[in-house]
Amino acid sequence: MEMLVTKFSKGKYRNEGELFSEPISTENVKLMGEMIALQALRTVKKYDMKIADKLYIGLIKDLHHMREIDYTVSDGYDCAQTAMCFLYQFIGRTVHEIYGKDKKGKDITIKCACYREIDRFIDGLRNRPNRHKQVEYIDFTDYKALPMDPVNCFEHEQADFSKADALMDAMHLTDKEKEMLEYYMSGWKRSEIAKILCVTKSCMDYRKLRIRYKYRTYIGEF
Repeated sequence: MEMLVTKFSKGKYRNEGELFSEPISTENVKLMGEMIALQALRTVKKYDMKIADKLYIGLIKDLHHMREIDYTVSDGYDCAQTAMCFLYQFIGRTVHEIYGKDKKGKDITIKCACYREIDRFIDGLRNRPNRHKQVEYIDFTDYKALPMDPVNCFEHEQADFSKADALMDAMHLTDKEKEMLEYYMSGWKRSEIAKILCVTKSCMDYRKLRIRYKYRTYIGEF
């Protein structure tokens, strides 16, 4: 199975570490913005399911379908465009270079500053009863669950999916069945997969039955 960055770069990058090790350029700024937006939304949605989760699911859906004719992108892609516009001013530099200092006097990287720019954008979408209230943004510098910045930040998590891919090929799955199975194997919830694939839950149940049938037919019993 492919990581999203591998899929959308058509195999150019094995992981996000390889992507972010390169200087920002006109060729990669779009992909960088999309991946940073996904990372930021994954973080923010732990605190704000109402807004961030909807944007996150919309962005995932956009990345898979935006090249289709007459497809209309969701509000989630605005987060990616916010990141792209922010990064574009740093063409020729890497995201790990120092952007400046925050209010506490700590050095922050360009990538961290981009996370915060997205967080401010998301905050603007919230309906707050008191718009003059002091806004507290997520401190992406110290947040432990945030994806790491080192060059090969995902290298130690790389798993060998060759056996799983071989099994999926042997089962003769359709593209739609394979896509749904990959989401399940990546830990996505049933409701999230249904939204991303634009299918009903009954349709998903049918595909699961077909996958199980093909497994028993071509591989054997569980």
